[in-house]
Amino acid sequence: MKVPEDIKALDEKIAKAKLSKQQQEGEDNKHSDFSHLATGLRLGVELASGTIVGAAIGYTLDEMFDFKYIMLLIFTIFGGCAGMLNAYRYIKSINNTEEKQGRE
Repeated sequence: MKVPEDIKALDEKIAKAKLSKQQQEGEDNKHSDFSHLATGLRLGVELASGTIVGAAIGYTLDEMFDFKYIMLLIFTIFGGCAGMLNAYRYIKSINNTEEKQGRE
């Protein structure tokens, strides 16, 4: 039984597509290590910057109104919560983009 030429051509296209996909996945894996590092660093910066900004605002208010470090404590907690909220939003956005890429 002889295989038609159009089926042979289709088989070759499928093989090329599989090879191209494997090469692309290999390149994605190379970039994923740096991507994970960047994600970790960004999460750390989000948490630390929120806490630092909150502490700075609290300290400034303590100095301006002569409180006994009450505002420093309150705004440090608020800043930490804001940092955690920003980190949560960033992780959520990463998950949403991965889900969209998985669907395509």
